[in-house]
Amino acid sequence: MSAIPAGGQILEIGCGTGKATGMFASRGYAMLCLDIGIDLAAVAVRKFRESPNIQIVVSSFEDWEPDGRLFELVIAATSFHWIDPAIAYVKSAAVLKPDGSLAVFGSMAIREHEGFFLRVQDVYRAFAPSLANAAGNTSRQYPDPASMALFEDPIVRSYKWAIEYNTKEYIDLLGTYSDHINLPEPERRNLFSGIADLIDREYGGRVLKHYETVLCLQKKW
Repeated sequence: MSAIPAGGQILEIGCGTGKATGMFASRGYAMLCLDIGIDLAAVAVRKFRESPNIQIVVSSFEDWEPDGRLFELVIAATSFHWIDPAIAYVKSAAVLKPDGSLAVFGSMAIREHEGFFLRVQDVYRAFAPSLANAAGNTSRQYPDPASMALFEDPIVRSYKWAIEYNTKEYIDLLGTYSDHINLPEPERRNLFSGIADLIDREYGGRVLKHYETVLCLQKKW
């Protein structure tokens, strides 16, 4: 859909540890990946140290200077809503080549109010009440009307999928969530221990989690 050529240039906003990065880079694209988190970027650097087509830069999108560099595709995986809305689309369009595209995508959990996900709220209320019944996805909705002056009508696709985690895998997943990372260490430790105990005791050590990934692709005018 993006019509990016073989070996094309991609700018990734908010690469984190590189979950999306690897999928694009494995197809031979040259990638410049930005992330404001020093520790997250360090993980990505180690992960892709033998991938010459990937460059990791510690910077916010707002502060990053393109120095005239242009891209066929700008991607943002679950990060675009953090960008200053006065900058997000204008700067994305500015760094795209003619006919380049902006791809904003992200995943959110669905069916979170039944079974384990309802039961685990008791654990959150006991050990981390600030996270109990936390709101779901609070990202800006796409396409944003602000994009329409700079980009063509969007192509929107939705993909539903599920993954089963064992106890350790699920706790490791929680350990990547920023709101969980920001908990005081004793509170986080007790929360994770309580959740692990619940999974092992009542759910046979397995959790099935359902997701929906939404892609919004817009070509530059």
